[in-house]
Amino acid sequence: MKKERKIPLAVKILIPVAVILILAVGAILFVQAKLNQISRVDEESVEKVDPSQEDFEIDEELAQEIAENKVDALDPDEVQWNNADIDVMQDKDVSNILLIGQDRREGQGRQRSDSMIICSINKKSKKIILSSVMRDLYVPIPGYSDNRINAAYQFGGMPLLDQVMEESLGIHIDGNIEVDFEGFISAMTEVGNLDIELYQAEADHLNNGNGWNLKEGVNSMTPEQVLAYSRIRYVGHSDWERTDRQRRVLTAAFNKVKDRGVTELLAMADRIFPNLTTDMSNTQILGYMYTVLTNNITQIESYRIPVEGTYTNETLWMGMEVLMPDLKANSEYLQEYIYGTETAR
Repeated sequence: MKKERKIPLAVKILIPVAVILILAVGAILFVQAKLNQISRVDEESVEKVDPSQEDFEIDEELAQEIAENKVDALDPDEVQWNNADIDVMQDKDVSNILLIGQDRREGQGRQRSDSMIICSINKKSKKIILSSVMRDLYVPIPGYSDNRINAAYQFGGMPLLDQVMEESLGIHIDGNIEVDFEGFISAMTEVGNLDIELYQAEADHLNNGNGWNLKEGVNSMTPEQVLAYSRIRYVGHSDWERTDRQRRVLTAAFNKVKDRGVTELLAMADRIFPNLTTDMSNTQILGYMYTVLTNNITQIESYRIPVEGTYTNETLWMGMEVLMPDLKANSEYLQEYIYGTETAR
């Protein structure tokens, strides 16, 4: 009788370990293939607008009223930032991803950032903090004239906008994700309808000219309706409520997909990722996904910059209405929201 050959203990241990490693590598490669569908931006090759070609979003009617001395206006050269001396905050347990909604139509090049939301993943507090930065915030833009913050993206893309966020608001941006309006609708189609609560003026505004039958209260809104809702500026408190609406949409979308299974999420990725553009590597994105999943981060808080009492409404002589901020105060508030660090004001 042939004697049965014993498999060494070391081999018995190594075989299942090798199988697990092969499966893990296969899973990572599979997810990497999904992430490769996202468009990439090489920061080193981002084209910048020549400073001589910088422009301003001017209200021609307002400019005429200023020229006729019907409206008092401030000379931009008189704006003093008073050496705000902004301290840049960083914390290994907090990652800041800037979500950029671009006001671009088919055939257009890079436009101004229509919305800017800092999405902060805080491992210590186990929270995601969404902080909207108002598009009319007046800030210094390195290499250019002072302007609304949304001009930074048009002039220099993600690198310049990140630099402004750091120098004016004291927040280091770890990565960016950008989507335009068409991409937003495509992505939201995969998420599905969202339950959004409307008040009557919002419902009336959205129904007007669209043939929709939205009502006051909670509505199951289609992607087209959600986009229109996110862009409302002339109902309620103008752009202030508009940024609130954008954060409500992101929160509703997150809550809808957070409990979906891996198979369903991967299927969604095939249709959502091609609509996104980022400057982050696959490794970075996987790291943030891992952080959210393993730390069971499901709570979302939202804020807005500038904070009430830390800015003034100003009209500039060329015909621009802007929010003139106290940069020091706003950077301190924002750091408190994101990092949980209280600072003396």
